[in-house]
Amino acid sequence: REGIRSWDFGDLPATLTFTRAGRKVTGYPALADEGDSVAIQLFDVETAARASMRAGIVRLTRLVLKEQMRQLEKNLRGFEQAALQLRAIANVDELRADLIAAICDRAFIGDDELPRGLKAFEDQVKRARTRLPAVSEAACRMFAVIADEHHQLSLALGAAKGNVARAANDIRAQVQRLIHKGYFSATPWPQLTHLPRYLQAMRMRLAKFPANAERDAKHAASIAQLWGRYEMRLDQQRKAGAVDPRLADFRWHIEELRVSLYAQELKTPYPVSYKRLDKLWAEIAKA
Repeated sequence: REGIRSWDFGDLPATLTFTRAGRKVTGYPALADEGDSVAIQLFDVETAARASMRAGIVRLTRLVLKEQMRQLEKNLRGFEQAALQLRAIANVDELRADLIAAICDRAFIGDDELPRGLKAFEDQVKRARTRLPAVSEAACRMFAVIADEHHQLSLALGAAKGNVARAANDIRAQVQRLIHKGYFSATPWPQLTHLPRYLQAMRMRLAKFPANAERDAKHAASIAQLWGRYEMRLDQQRKAGAVDPRLADFRWHIEELRVSLYAQELKTPYPVSYKRLDKLWAEIAKA
């Protein structure tokens, strides 16, 4: 079905088993976000169905809470200044849509189980309505802090001259992987609070570079190897249609390692080292 704007289709089973060409096949029904409505589609990969179902539930909730959505769009505190600071990343409309998408995903679902029936969906909408103000406030605050730190880093990178340019180029590549069009909704909610610290660490690395050029280059080469390993495995798993969630954990460990090596003063939330990353990678490689 297409053009769905309310939960009028009964329960949606997690799986459907049917026979095709004499073979028993399992499909995964899920909602799919179509912008101004949702559709019911059948997926052959469970992870793809789960991701689509989440997006579909968020869209359907947005349609049900249309008045709350109108109020949300009018009351994104501090957004205008942040959007000005991030204008090199995306335009105002794209940044607003990104921020709202992150707010909706967190407020409407967060860590909850995805509803698959009308009663469960109605209960979820009640929770969503209650959570929306607090999530919106927290998200706007994080968005503003990240924008400010990104602006300060951009100024520091623009002023980088001479041999500091080598570190500046590495940092530009790093920041582009963190802050890009759609980054706010694409970044896991728990990690958003760490982005300002990562950006601060980059500025500190730039400031320290003249006195630590050799040490900086050595660590940059080692981290580049870790990142290359991660990207290669991620690409392989995406093509296979199933990504090990531990890969994302490894990716954020690399960011914490950078903080540990270049800006120890900022501290990391857990111990991190080359040895610990090698151990984590060995566990991933076993799969």
